[in-house]
Amino acid sequence: MARSAEVKGPEAIASFTSDLFKPREKDNGKKQYGVTLLWPKSTDLKALKDIAVSVMTEAWGDKAIQMFKDGLIKSPFLDGDGKQGQSKKSGERHKGYEGKTFIRCTSGGDYKPTVVDRKRNPVVSVEGIPSGSRVIPVVNAYTWDDPKNGKGVSFGISLLQVTH
Repeated sequence: MARSAEVKGPEAIASFTSDLFKPREKDNGKKQYGVTLLWPKSTDLKALKDIAVSVMTEAWGDKAIQMFKDGLIKSPFLDGDGKQGQSKKSGERHKGYEGKTFIRCTSGGDYKPTVVDRKRNPVVSVEGIPSGSRVIPVVNAYTWDDPKNGKGVSFGISLLQVTH
């Protein structure tokens, strides 16, 4: 598995923010903190795309770019207008996802992300960062290879600063 250095991303809209304070238990029993970050499709995500490409090529060599283009490596960049922007339970589109690109960011159960306000004071509950809040994220990209789900790139989250 390859992992990038941390990168400051462009201002985003945070969704599913309760997972920043209480880790969600996965099907495999492991716990993860998380948040979903959304941007208008017109947002320049070059810095995030560059680190995704970097870890892909580190993990799978020069063939990674073609594997990605062929759909053999799952992209972390999801379409709010597509199936990924819909609730798995109800099939309804998540509120605010239309016209957006989004990524799901996680952090292991032992690595709670730091959340701060504009003045860098700690935010200790979801009331300080409700879904829909604007944030500046600090993320890293990493690769994964799963016998069931194939290969992919995902993002880890270490810091969120609430801007408003």
